[in-house]
Amino acid sequence: MKGLLAKMKKLNENKNGRVVTFDFDNTIIKSFPNINDGMHIDYEFGGLNKEIIKRIKKFKDGGATVLVVSSRNVHQEEPESSIDSLLKRLDLDVDGVFYTNGQPKAQKLYELGSTLHYDDDPREHEAIKAYSGLHQNFGITVKYPDDLLSDINEVAKGIIATSDGNFVIVQRSDTGEWDAPGGHLFEGEEPAYAFYREVQEELGLDVTNVQHLQTMDTVWKKKEQLVHYFISSVPYTCEEIGGSIDLQWELSNYYCGSLTTIEEKLSSREGSTQNLKNLIGIMEQSGLLLEREKFQQKMYKNHAKMKKRLIGLGGSKTTGAKGLKRIKIFRRSKSAPAGFGAMGEEKKPKPKRKIKIKIKQKMDEKKRKKTRKKKKATKKYHWNVPGWVYGGGYGDGGADGGGK
Repeated sequence: MKGLLAKMKKLNENKNGRVVTFDFDNTIIKSFPNINDGMHIDYEFGGLNKEIIKRIKKFKDGGATVLVVSSRNVHQEEPESSIDSLLKRLDLDVDGVFYTNGQPKAQKLYELGSTLHYDDDPREHEAIKAYSGLHQNFGITVKYPDDLLSDINEVAKGIIATSDGNFVIVQRSDTGEWDAPGGHLFEGEEPAYAFYREVQEELGLDVTNVQHLQTMDTVWKKKEQLVHYFISSVPYTCEEIGGSIDLQWELSNYYCGSLTTIEEKLSSREGSTQNLKNLIGIMEQSGLLLEREKFQQKMYKNHAKMKKRLIGLGGSKTTGAKGLKRIKIFRRSKSAPAGFGAMGEEKKPKPKRKIKIKIKQKMDEKKRKKTRKKKKATKKYHWNVPGWVYGGGYGDGGADGGGK
């Protein structure tokens, strides 16, 4: 207790000075909840933001007070998978770790005197902006961590399966062609995470059961790119999904229908991209359609329970400031970093299903292989995966956690 009081005194002395704060999950280490049936969760490692890691070290070396402020629930942290433990594995030295237990971070950042904060969640940005409007002495700049990263010449594309056995494709705003959702990988990103992130950003959907189908070289605008193809799921029917889709500027429209009707889009007046053609060809010969239909039935049945587990609601009815509405849904669920591909340790390869397709292609010799170790979610949300183990949930209620 004496140590905590001394640290808080030091931080109070630095208020409105050089206090820099960082979110942890999906800001320093990326991961996403990859549900593989209606009730089990695999948190899959999505990569490291090496530019953020460099910034933390730079600010620390420059004499700033550097803190991590996380939405994880402090009461559900476990020693080997806590933020403190993961920071040590990354060789990152910070001045403190603070928890908000699923609540927005704005008030905590104000109390700590943060003047610069990095956070991946747009809802946090909105809450901080609103809070600073009510506190004129809250001079803070908020930045997105991925803005520090550049695209690489690799693409993650996939198709989305609905609970009634149909599929979702999208229409590009620039060319008008029908395409598969997805986009370029950022530096340090894993392909599956990039696909998850792109769908979330462009369509506003959180996909689950993301499965890698195949990787191949594909020509786009006369340039060859390495493309990773995926299939994923959502717990909505074609009729329901319209209420959940939020198209961004990159896309002009979407289409939900059977594989047969989607095939008709390939030769439609609008035309289709080579990536969509490749993906449909892979799916037709993969034998995954029946397997996917069974999964979708489980997902639809258990959707309500799983949504509560992933999002949670927290204990407070407000953001902590008069006049502000409570943020009930954070699209990017704070999660455990699963796997550790960029940490200098090896992952045991998991054999991938080989798929033969008729489309002319050059097989990728550098196909990524991943290991997923399933563990049923418990009350403490304890997921155990190779290299990373995390026992903290996101969005669970409780009092504000203190610093460590």
